[in-house]
Amino acid sequence: MLAATLITAFALLLPAATLLDHGPDDEAAIRRARTHSNRAIVNRNLLGVAESLADDYVAIVGDGGFVSSKKEYVGLFKQDFDSGSKRVIYERVADKIEVNAEQGLAAEHGHWIGRRVDGSTAFTGTYMAMWQQTPAGWKIRSELFVTLSTGNQPH
Repeated sequence: MLAATLITAFALLLPAATLLDHGPDDEAAIRRARTHSNRAIVNRNLLGVAESLADDYVAIVGDGGFVSSKKEYVGLFKQDFDSGSKRVIYERVADKIEVNAEQGLAAEHGHWIGRRVDGSTAFTGTYMAMWQQTPAGWKIRSELFVTLSTGNQPH
């Protein structure tokens, strides 16, 4: 009993990041979160889109525009979800994930595709995401998207 009390007391003195679970499953957890986010986009689920984002999320989108908050980013998806036949369905595909377990950070490098409702490709590009380990799991802290092609390309 005393040992458990001492361990608990010691744990309270450690920085929160030290207490977070880091292991070989970190990359798999990030990939699952990305898959969940992609599915949320397909299903027009704003809550699902927001779930993967840190509270202090920021982004630079494909055309170079700065998105200053999680709320603003989710709002952009709402506008897109409400656009009917002009809607673009975005998919982010992780090509590489690097994890820094000591700092509770990860870098996701990948490519993205924006498809119209009819399946044609509207945009493609590359992206990088910074993930941060939190008590609620891995969350995206920031993203940088670069549009590399636009137009009517076959799916």
